[in-house]
Amino acid sequence: MTRRVPINDGWRFTKQPVDAGELASVTDFEQVEIPHTWNATDGQDGGDDYHRGRCWYVRAIEAPHVKEGERVYIECEGVNSVANIYVNGAHAGEHKGGYSTFRFDITDLIRAGTNEIAISADNTHNEEVYPLYADFTFYGGIYRDVNLVITSPLHFDLCDFGSCGVYISQIEVSSERAELEVRALVRNAQKASRAQVVVTLFDADGVAVATAQTEGTINKSGSLATSLRVDAPHLWSTTDPYLYTCRVELYESSSGDDAGATDREPAAVLVDSIDIPTGLRFFRFDEEAGFILNGTATRLKGVSRHQDREGVGNALSREHQVEDMELIKEVGANSIRLAHYQHSSFFYDLCDQAGMVVWAEIPYISRTGTVDNYEENAVQQMHELIRQNYNHASIVMWGVQNEIGIFPDERPLHETVRGIAAVAKADDPYRPTTQAQVMLIDENDPANDETDLVAFNQYHGWYVGDTSGYETFIRRHRAARPSRSFAYSEYGAEGIITLHSDDPKVKDYTEEYHAKYHEEVMETFLKYDYIWGTYVWNMFDFGSDMRDEGGVKGRNNKGLVTFDRSVRKDAFYLYQSLWSPEPMLHIAAKRFVNRHTESIEVKVYSNQESVTLLHNGKQVEPADNGGGLPTVFRFTVTLGAGENEVVAKAGNLEDRTTFVRVDVQDESYVLPADERGKGILNFDADENIQNWFDKPADGELEFPEGFLSIKDKIEDIIANPEGEAILREHFDALLQDKRFKMAKRFPFETIIGFKPDAFPPALVQVVNAKLNKVRK
Repeated sequence: MTRRVPINDGWRFTKQPVDAGELASVTDFEQVEIPHTWNATDGQDGGDDYHRGRCWYVRAIEAPHVKEGERVYIECEGVNSVANIYVNGAHAGEHKGGYSTFRFDITDLIRAGTNEIAISADNTHNEEVYPLYADFTFYGGIYRDVNLVITSPLHFDLCDFGSCGVYISQIEVSSERAELEVRALVRNAQKASRAQVVVTLFDADGVAVATAQTEGTINKSGSLATSLRVDAPHLWSTTDPYLYTCRVELYESSSGDDAGATDREPAAVLVDSIDIPTGLRFFRFDEEAGFILNGTATRLKGVSRHQDREGVGNALSREHQVEDMELIKEVGANSIRLAHYQHSSFFYDLCDQAGMVVWAEIPYISRTGTVDNYEENAVQQMHELIRQNYNHASIVMWGVQNEIGIFPDERPLHETVRGIAAVAKADDPYRPTTQAQVMLIDENDPANDETDLVAFNQYHGWYVGDTSGYETFIRRHRAARPSRSFAYSEYGAEGIITLHSDDPKVKDYTEEYHAKYHEEVMETFLKYDYIWGTYVWNMFDFGSDMRDEGGVKGRNNKGLVTFDRSVRKDAFYLYQSLWSPEPMLHIAAKRFVNRHTESIEVKVYSNQESVTLLHNGKQVEPADNGGGLPTVFRFTVTLGAGENEVVAKAGNLEDRTTFVRVDVQDESYVLPADERGKGILNFDADENIQNWFDKPADGELEFPEGFLSIKDKIEDIIANPEGEAILREHFDALLQDKRFKMAKRFPFETIIGFKPDAFPPALVQVVNAKLNKVRK
């Protein structure tokens, strides 16, 4: 029988990038335990200078007790991003890709007594390994569990791209019956054996509801498949995540020939067994109603998640992951985009148990490699993602790419997507493929049709324009593609809990704008049933060492919850009021205590029918909601001197806070201009540009047909010598920025939105007028 021996403790770690044969000379080892990353601090402090290189983990183990013929594997659930394993100095294998499980058979390398295991983890940039570039930290280390796995000579195959070797396909499922196929890959380390696979499906009470078996002769490896039927199945759903247990047992017969009865003979020996939680469900995506689960239209109320946290990096404990799931359930979400890579098997288990509809994806993000075999690693990681997670009921779609096409001179996007999507469909014909398009990709791009589903990452009201851009795109997409639904795979804004404003605006980084943004966006999204899903970017703030934005270095602050999980931002409660069935009530802007204006708006989020507000014990009449979200209640409160107590009530619910009237604005709530940071781009406005901020912008911008303007992509502007000269005259720092290659693909007005403090309106007007004189 297969058994696992955890070996997470007792490791010695060094950053010395030596070869395996030189480890004996290293003297600066430190003791660590797995999970571990060496970037828990420097990968979150900004500067884009965190340590990326080859590091070593070394551990002594005693040879495990094994019977004759048994096999020993080493199993790593996550090493970022290139791993090499040595046993007693001998190379066991290399794995490229930092987010999936892999195993190597080390039976022949283990010797009696004490053995040395050495694992190198290397997060150096490597053009052959994805991801290559992204807005998150590529933490290095062995950040998930390491185990020894001991099997019988005849066992379920553990080397099929890191899978468990058993695949349960839901061939046809309805409320009347479920038809399943169970396929087991079997590996044999001895002479040919007669093998039998017995499958039993148990309900949640442990009662067997279906059984089947199959048998065959296994030489070195083989596949055995059988079918199950369940009548009137209890279906898995977002509100009732019912799980059966599928027990798959492998027996070895005493005879290796093909003779014998089809029933298992008494002499057969149980050599391997696995229990797989199994949720039965059926679904489709409808052009009008969006996502249909078990015959019921189900709006996917989604959040995205990165697998890191403050001071920990990606070396998460199970307790960390449970806390994340509890917060996601608390906000009322029923779907998670697990971005931008394979997450731990434990977290996918939590999704099954919680009834979360999961978008699972590979780290094929931002750009493709420059090497000839640029697809090879993406294909490998797609195989691993699907085969390792094939049996999770929560997963309903496979993501093949995120924002490929953001850089110029890429291979044609539709060709790139087509190849990866074909791999996914070959591995799993029962789930759709999807992709997340960068803002540069519009509704008519042919790449949109290369996956079964399509979704868009857009940031109207943060990087570009205002939130009305969502409505504009939705209507434009519907007009162009009336027979196809779509989703929003990312949308969001930065919200920093120490910054506040009575008059929140784009790019002020306040918690109030963060909440206002999400209110406006949700007002739009809720109008359209054919949007099959929306995914907030992000559920949690996350590490991105390249960032310096909003006065915070090394972090993306778009989360509904802070990086350390200690604070739920106001926008968290907005979504809870819209999504959660649990009664809730929350006064917004509690952290905005000191108020310098006599009259303030008090917003209350609640999923109750009505809310009563008391100010210093006196009831306040509600203000007009303006036809906005029904869960947002507004009140105008006139503050008295000093402390003002505000209490909100709805049924048995109560929330309270205190606002303090002050004479002048509390400057600690305002982000100074010189602390805004560099954002996505690293250049600063020079003195000549800064002087333009003192000049007024007169008149309207014009965009004459056939002439250049700020609406054109930068690459198109600089392709014209006159256009390039205009940009270099005024914005040469932009053209010198190290991320300019990415910026070239965007319209100039989009780049202005990324960094408005570097583009004075008056100067933008002058530059646009000059461009208007240059023919395309």
